[in-house]
Amino acid sequence: MDELSRRTFLQRVGQAGGLVTAAGSLEAILSACGGNVSTTSTSTGGATPGAQKIENKGLKVPGLFQWGSTSDGGAPYVFQDPKDPTKLVGFEVEIADAISKLLNVKAKQVETDYAQLEQALQADKFDVVMNGWEITEDRKKTEIFSQSYYRYGQQIVIRGNDSRFSKFTDKDTLSLKDLEGYTVGTGASYKAAEILATDTKIKLKTYDPDLPFNDLALGRIDAVLIDLPIVTYYVLGIGSGGQANPKLKPIGVPFETSDYVIGYNKSNSNASVLQKEIDQAIAQIKSDGTLHQILQRWSLWNDQQAQIGTK
Repeated sequence: MDELSRRTFLQRVGQAGGLVTAAGSLEAILSACGGNVSTTSTSTGGATPGAQKIENKGLKVPGLFQWGSTSDGGAPYVFQDPKDPTKLVGFEVEIADAISKLLNVKAKQVETDYAQLEQALQADKFDVVMNGWEITEDRKKTEIFSQSYYRYGQQIVIRGNDSRFSKFTDKDTLSLKDLEGYTVGTGASYKAAEILATDTKIKLKTYDPDLPFNDLALGRIDAVLIDLPIVTYYVLGIGSGGQANPKLKPIGVPFETSDYVIGYNKSNSNASVLQKEIDQAIAQIKSDGTLHQILQRWSLWNDQQAQIGTK
């Protein structure tokens, strides 16, 4: 997947304002799956009681964990809280806070245009990149990476009253075969577009800059395949500012999985030190239930997280 294209796509979506969003019952939701903004998170440091002591010697500025990302159109990763635009919210904001507490330091989100994140990391403008970041062959040349903190997959979304899919539930294991013969929408340059293009029996329709959910609700396409985190916010309406619309619903468990990781500047002599320290923190929040709770709040928890060691 072209990460830059995906972020540009989401950025435009965020600027577009309200979109057709959707959700069913809470049970279905849980199973389905810059400006004047303060860049300082709500974390104030302080070690978590009972947690193993973790060093913080790899930080650029002692006592401060600085993570680069963009909040522009970044829901549900990191974005301006619609209820209070001076604050940032998102599941990655909460993960950064949890890591900083274990490091006994303060967390600070460093607002950076998504297209400039790699360049800013190489210039040591912050300690790490954490922004739906994935390991790619190009990034391996200049970066080292943390262990995975989230495994995401592609989610199928349909109209809730479409009888052609009535036999499927949100717990079924589906694949591209179940979309053959249909017109399926997704974002231009998304990983889902690459996946759908491999099956010639599926008619692919890509969208840029709009999301495909309006056309799905209007019956112009038959289904949508797109990243689960996007579905949770822009379809299920989970998170601050999200809205639910019962016209659409997800079916099947996410498939074609990939992992989100934290990226470090390979040329920085402290990178490997910080990598080990943050890996300790990630392992801790995986084992003590903190990460599970964060993902549950954002309706991102599913059985696939156990595959990367999250309890």
